[in-house]
Amino acid sequence: MAEISYPFNADNSTTGATKAVSEAQWQNMSHLWGGDRIDHLLAGQASSADLPFRGRVVSVNTVEIRPGKAWVGGFYYELTAAKNLTVDANSATTDRIDMIVIRADMSKSSVNLAIRKGANGATPVAPGVVRQAGGIWEMPLYQITVPAKGGLPTLYSRGPYNMPPAVSFPWNPTPSTAALPKNTISYDLDSNGPGEITEYFNYSDKPRISRQLGATRKYTPSLVNVPTLQQGLADRKGRYRWIGPNTIWFSVRVSTPADIKHVEASWYVGISLPVSASAATGQTFHGMIQNTSPRQPASGLPNYVQLTGWVPVGKATTTCILLYPSPKTLAAGLDGLPKIPASSSLVISGVYEAADFPQ
Repeated sequence: MAEISYPFNADNSTTGATKAVSEAQWQNMSHLWGGDRIDHLLAGQASSADLPFRGRVVSVNTVEIRPGKAWVGGFYYELTAAKNLTVDANSATTDRIDMIVIRADMSKSSVNLAIRKGANGATPVAPGVVRQAGGIWEMPLYQITVPAKGGLPTLYSRGPYNMPPAVSFPWNPTPSTAALPKNTISYDLDSNGPGEITEYFNYSDKPRISRQLGATRKYTPSLVNVPTLQQGLADRKGRYRWIGPNTIWFSVRVSTPADIKHVEASWYVGISLPVSASAATGQTFHGMIQNTSPRQPASGLPNYVQLTGWVPVGKATTTCILLYPSPKTLAAGLDGLPKIPASSSLVISGVYEAADFPQ
């Protein structure tokens, strides 16, 4: 039979359907349901004392593994009582690294704890685990550093754990994610909404955006320290995207038919960022003004003006101060931008740390 499918309620020799499956067929099928993992949900702060398969070194040649449950190579494994494993002695003059594994062995039709022995060396390397369907399939549990000349071994956890499954919502993703276990990843899949498709992570205190998957979001940047009338004359366009947890990419373009100057009480023209920026260390961005219209000579600024955007150290803020090279002398450094010249356009962009987490 060229075609085989399973499991079904009845055998069918014509179609190749079968109702009974062998161990090998079960493994072929079941290992696709999910990766190897310890059956313990990491949905909050973990304590080693509370985790399954807690291990400890009993002596130079013995380690103890406490009870636990796991899914390995498509089979479920339970250790119901503490079990001691024997570590091969290391009388050599160099160290060795072994690996404690949970091993599914099809030749034995069982899943058991085992130690995969490594090789001695000046800089020893942990042995790789074997994952061969129909043969040996292993999941790492602990790495054992076995010192030279009979030294006491050291255990390092290497076992993967279960995590909350990702879910999606058509709307209200923030309060909906807050009702789920901690560490859950969720998706706002209402692609018709203004925020488009967004990924959230239920952090220890509240859900937060981890990245945005749809089109970039639009926003209208404000001009800081600029009279309302002048601000209304400017064509202001902004785009931004969450590119990672607490991380924003943004781009702003401002075009104006008339001079835009800062108010007398201030010393700079600024722009507003789409979300508050962290000011724990201060942040900077790069931009420029294209000032190539026939009105350029009267503006007192060159054809192309280099800009530096600055969020100074202090409190989180949406204000980005605009600086430009002093027109007096290079030695004078940067000054606050006094104006955006008539018939010019300003562009600034960058990536910054948002203030979504406490500073």
